[in-house]
Parts: sequence; structure tokens; C-alpha cells
Amino acid sequence: MLFSAILVAIIATLSQWWVSHTVTRTWLYPIWVGFLVAVCMGEPVKGMQAAAYIQLTYLGWITAGGTMPGNLMAAGVFGTALTLISGAEPSLAPTFAVPFSLLGILINQAYMTLNSFWIHKADKYLEEGNITGLRVMNYVPSGILSAILYGVPAFILVYFGGEFATNMLSSIPQSLIDALKVVGALMPALGIAMLLSYLGKRKLIAFFFIGYFLTIYLKLDIMAITIFAATIGVLMYLFTNKNIETEGEV
Repeated sequence: MLFSAILVAIIATLSQWWVSHTVTRTWLYPIWVGFLVAVCMGEPVKGMQAAAYIQLTYLGWITAGGTMPGNLMAAGVFGTALTLISGAEPSLAPTFAVPFSLLGILINQAYMTLNSFWIHKADKYLEEGNITGLRVMNYVPSGILSAILYGVPAFILVYFGGEFATNMLSSIPQSLIDALKVVGALMPALGIAMLLSYLGKRKLIAFFFIGYFLTIYLKLDIMAITIFAATIGVLMYLFTNKNIETEGEV
């Protein structure tokens, strides 16, 4: 468990540090970061199921105008980890993830605020022409801070939290667990509804219904529909550009 706790702590640290955006933007999403946590904890299948439930909750997630309705990385890491160490059903994962997501907003605010101090120090090094100092201030302190705010709590949760989480769940009345299952089922529906609110445009809604009928009536799987949609997208792009070029020549 020690090794798993260390790996999860590293994942939690990297999911917030600048490295995550350099490698791939998918670090942002529970379906990916939760899967990594599950692999490190030795339960990839159950962990992927838990991460998928969490991902459904945040399908319509967007940081418009600088707002942050939830910390997806915290939800994916801590929600998946707590689901696995407690032995709970994957369907309960969103009920674990959402509190961590909301707490993650406050942690992210602290993270960004404290990082501003290193920026001022980096500006000073830049004025002095100290490029090495500038690079150190840009990369190192933020990594240490991410490890403290995200990595250490993740390590504590995985290493010390198993027995506590199990005892906590065993003490919860069955009626409350059933209620949590209902809430967990409704939250993905809310995420899907948020996503549909973005698709409810005259130029986009037709594609939604095409995909729906391909799934329901033609029984196509997601991969087939994705390839079909990508092909249509390429054709639309090519013909649209061709029309624009033709109009420009005229």
C-alpha cells in the first residue's frame, strides 16, 4: 500500500502542476486521471468504472470567464481512490468525488495565490538577467506547492484511509446508502443535461439527433459513430473551404 500511496501522490501532484498540461490536457478529466489512480492501486477495471461515473457528472464542465465550478483533477484522484479503498460500488463514486471537487476549488485558489509570489521573484530575476533563477522560480516552487497541497493529502488518503473509510461506510445506514445511489445516478444525468444545453443550437442539434438514432435504431457502437462523425466533419471542412476559395476567386 505504501508504493501505491506514493504513486497516487505523484499523480495528484502532476495533475495540478504545469507538467500535466505539457504532456496532455486529458490529465484534467477524471476518466483519465482516475484510471491512472486505479492502475496504481491495482484495480484498473473497478477504478475505470468509478472514474467513468465521476466523468459523467462533469460532462458539461467548463471554466467560462475564469469561474471554476469544480476541481476535476481532485474529483478524479480522490474520488476514485476513496471508492477503491473503501470497497464501495463504482456507482457511489460521484458522491465521494463531488465533496473533494468542491474542496479542490479552495485548494486551487490557495495554490494559485501562493504561486503569485514566485512570479514576482521570477520578474526580479528577469530584470537582473538571471535566466537560471527565472526558470527555477517558474518550475520548482509550484511543484513543491502542488506536492504539499495535493500530493500529501492523496498519500494520506491511500495509506491511512482504507480502514477509516471502510469503518465509516459500514456505519452508514443502508437507507442512506440507497439514497446516495439515487443521488449518484442523478448527478451523471445532470452532467449530460449540461452538455446538451451546449448542443441545443440550430446548427448543432441535428447532429445530436443523428447520433441518437444511429445508436438506438441502427445499434451502432460508440467507435462506429465516432468514425462516422469524424468522416462527416472532414467532408464538411473540405467542402466549406472549397466554397470559400471559390467565392474568393470570383
